[in-house]
Amino acid sequence: MAKLWKVTAKRDSGKVVKGMSVEIVISDRSGEPRPKEIVSAFQSKYSIIVNEGICNSSHFQVEKI
Repeated sequence: MAKLWKVTAKRDSGKVVKGMSVEIVISDRSGEPRPKEIVSAFQSKYSIIVNEGICNSSHFQVEKI
C-alpha cells in the first residue's frame, strides 16, 4: 500500500526557505522518504538544487499523511 509523506523545511538553508514543503509517495517499501527522494521532490516542485547533506530531521519535518 502506498504511503504519502509531507516534508517541510524547518529553517532556511541555501535556496530552501522555511515553510517550503513537498509531498512524496512511497509505494515500493516502508519507512520515511530517503534523502535522494527529498532532493528529487524539491527539484521537481521548486526547480532548485537541494544538498542531500541537509536532508535530515534538523532541517526538515517529515510527517505521514
